[in-house]
Amino acid sequence: MKHIVLLLSIFQILYCNQAKEVSIDASKSLMGLGLDLTLSNGLQPTDDSNEFVAVGVACSLWTSKDGIAWTASTGSSVFPDCSGGSLYSVTYGNGLFVAVGTVTGDFTSRTNNCGIWTSADAETWTRIACPNSAAHSSQGNLPLRTITYGSVGGANKFIATGSKYASSSGDNLYMVQSSDGVTWTVIEDIADVDYGTVDASCLVSIYNNTVYCSMEVGSYTAILRYNPASSINALESFPPSGSSIGSILWNPPTASPYEMTTFRFFRSRSNDFYLIGTRSSDSVAVSSKMNTNGTWPASVATGFGANTRPMGFASDESGNIYTFGANCKWAYSSNQGTSWTSFGTLDTCGGSSGYNDWMSATYSTKLNRIVTVGDSGSIGTTGISPTQSTDWTYVKVAGFNLEMTSVTSKSN
Repeated sequence: MKHIVLLLSIFQILYCNQAKEVSIDASKSLMGLGLDLTLSNGLQPTDDSNEFVAVGVACSLWTSKDGIAWTASTGSSVFPDCSGGSLYSVTYGNGLFVAVGTVTGDFTSRTNNCGIWTSADAETWTRIACPNSAAHSSQGNLPLRTITYGSVGGANKFIATGSKYASSSGDNLYMVQSSDGVTWTVIEDIADVDYGTVDASCLVSIYNNTVYCSMEVGSYTAILRYNPASSINALESFPPSGSSIGSILWNPPTASPYEMTTFRFFRSRSNDFYLIGTRSSDSVAVSSKMNTNGTWPASVATGFGANTRPMGFASDESGNIYTFGANCKWAYSSNQGTSWTSFGTLDTCGGSSGYNDWMSATYSTKLNRIVTVGDSGSIGTTGISPTQSTDWTYVKVAGFNLEMTSVTSKSN
């Protein structure tokens, strides 16, 4: 009798879901058939994997399934072969978390000090061999600074950037690419960059199939722009001619703690492309949104507040965009960057908590949650579109006060 009732229930489900394609395997038990029908109707098992991953100095890792409860660990038991090194950037793509940095020491320790690690679950990490440049074979591989994932020239790939091969003018960067996160090659024909310290790099973004990399080198502001499908491969003075963005302040990177102090590019969820940095004439933070024709407008937006340098960025489903920066300042814009509302602090920043800067931020579409990370293992998180500092929750993992350099979401 129970089997008859179950069969009637199953056929009722089939009748109510005529628009859905359901395959019935007659060889399966009633229980198995019922499970198949449940899954086919969208009731999938709960995904209990890590949604957020952050990395930092001293081979450190933070993971979270919800952005609220975090676990942290550090050392070569986490990132194989990492002993005294640091991780500077992490991203997600092609079903993998990929983190980059150094194996030993900071990024001023150069030759054969490249670190690439991958993980499908953010629990078990594998070190990937870094490629050596054929054109600069004597230097082996160099430390990596930033990594991102997206379509470049029509092909999805990871792009990671590293230090300069030399300090002379007309040299280039150690820049590597991978379509799967496992096999990597050096981009040998990347355009030469400006003179400057060999420890400088560029901070990579991808927009409309093109790599934009804001330089940390030289005495003037420049970007590296690369799209092999469109024959774009050049170091360009930035801002471009005809724009009134104004010269953006150049600052060399600091070794410890690590801070990327040049201007940044950021692509929002609405596929708008922003420049956010510090103006050299008055050290005021400014932003600019690229026009639809690829040019930059005649004006910039301010409003980030004093003593701030935006370093982390996020946008959410509401359409708001957010920046996080020095002295733990944060700001948001509800009108696509036309104007900004700034806040002096998130939590007790700069006080007894002992941290000063936000370094990176991300947003999860799955959880509708923003996470920002920074100095001393600081984590700020919110599940709503924040418009005031009380909208945030501040969390830390007990016993972990290391600087966090980068955070990403699996569903960014």
